[in-house]
Amino acid sequence: MVSRTTLLVDRLATLVLVALLAVAGLAGLWWWSGREVSGSTLPETSSTARVADALENPAVAWGTAAVAVVVALVALRWILAHLTRPTVSRLRLEGSGDDGRSEALAGKVLSAAADAFAATEGVRSARGSVVRDRGELVARIDATIEPEADLTHVAQRADEVSAQLHDVLGRDDLRAAVRLRVAARGRSLSRVH
Repeated sequence: MVSRTTLLVDRLATLVLVALLAVAGLAGLWWWSGREVSGSTLPETSSTARVADALENPAVAWGTAAVAVVVALVALRWILAHLTRPTVSRLRLEGSGDDGRSEALAGKVLSAAADAFAATEGVRSARGSVVRDRGELVARIDATIEPEADLTHVAQRADEVSAQLHDVLGRDDLRAAVRLRVAARGRSLSRVH
């Protein structure tokens, strides 16, 4: 899950790149056609002498190097924004005061909640994690259920586990999400009457 800031930067970078490529493509077509636009045409050949002369000036060379460093740092930040995992490892609990703070290991708490959900009839396996999704904390349980599972019972149990999780952590800003995936092949389930 990607943050809103990263999505915004991605979209802006894509827009700028598309605009630059469109302008370059139109300029290439204009140059290839040899037509005049407002009385001017592009030369048949190009010379890099002016660029070489400009780069001999130390101020231009240092400025170019500074721009290259900034572009490299922005690119590195962009890559790191996509590599970081949105997983939260510690949750600050309610009641943490100035004299100390209480924290819970998010992975352990969600692992216990996933184990409780996995004990539900029709649930093959479950795993849990706390992630930061678009600025909100989400306690997510990903579960695989049997094709023959009773969805009403599974949904009811998901609500119970989510409510228990909320009671244990006591955080109103934490949302719960249970994502179900149906197994490709079913295993035999015991019948409960």
